[in-house]
Amino acid sequence: MPVNLEKELMTMYRKFNTLGNIERATWYEWRQAALEFAREGTDPMDLVLRAWEIVGHDTAKSYFGGLDVTKGPKRFVTDIARRIVASSINMGEDAKVVESDKDNEVYVRWDRCPWPDFARRYDAPMEEDLQGCDKWFMTVIEDINEVFNTHVQLETQAAIPSGDCHCLRRIWVDEWHHTKDYTLVKPGEEPTDASKAKANAGQKKEA
Repeated sequence: MPVNLEKELMTMYRKFNTLGNIERATWYEWRQAALEFAREGTDPMDLVLRAWEIVGHDTAKSYFGGLDVTKGPKRFVTDIARRIVASSINMGEDAKVVESDKDNEVYVRWDRCPWPDFARRYDAPMEEDLQGCDKWFMTVIEDINEVFNTHVQLETQAAIPSGDCHCLRRIWVDEWHHTKDYTLVKPGEEPTDASKAKANAGQKKEA
């Protein structure tokens, strides 16, 4: 019997979409239960941020193997962005990498995200949704910096929970040094004798 590929793909898509909705509903159902059992005076924001911090640590671990500091700052931040996009798509969001003409930065843009809708459904504030998302991403960046001895930064420039039509986050690095050779340079520049001396001094100090 021939297989109807279009039908099979649509079935898989519907199942994926259903699982995504279950995932988001479960998050807010967990939030409700956790707050009911929490100590008196517990701030829901503190609970949610701690939960997303834990998620961020686990997410970062899944990124480490796909990052390579030897390929330079542009490739490094782009690879981080690609992994954030993959994580977002896996959760039912519409995300993409937006390139920059600068050699030290990249953007991630979301034009559609179902999380704010679920926050409204469960009477969670939009600010909690935004800060939770930011906490997740910032924890990932902090862990990457700790492991690779880099100084990657991230900022949210637009957010759907804040009333914007999309989410936009910038990922960049102002100074480029890493654990492989401890070379400290500006993106796009070659290491100088002075920067190598500074790096060597820092390496000796760490030892």
